[in-house]
Amino acid sequence: MSVLISFSLGNAVTLIAAAAFLIGAVVNASARKPIREEFVRYGFPWWWCWVTALLEFTTAVLLLLRPTFTLGVVLGVCIMVAAIIAILRARDYRHIPPPAIFLLLLVIAASIQFS
Repeated sequence: MSVLISFSLGNAVTLIAAAAFLIGAVVNASARKPIREEFVRYGFPWWWCWVTALLEFTTAVLLLLRPTFTLGVVLGVCIMVAAIIAILRARDYRHIPPPAIFLLLLVIAASIQFS
């Protein structure tokens, strides 16, 4: 049995969630000025985008490996809940959809994998 999850229809949501976290990691790792300013607006140091990128990349990898899938879900949920709380504290409600969608993908992937 392979350590990687299979590329099947049953794993489609997991693969989409992993891809979303990978894209998020790349965007945050770019550390472009608007990205840095957004982190500062939400109360984080400007360099926190790199920490977030590393955590998102780790989440993507953990989601793709069968033995660490649960850790990936837990880490991803923590990241997205923290993002949603930061956005709510800043009252920047228009930025709620991306982390909410990531969170929904994780919940759906977990419900499929654990059923």
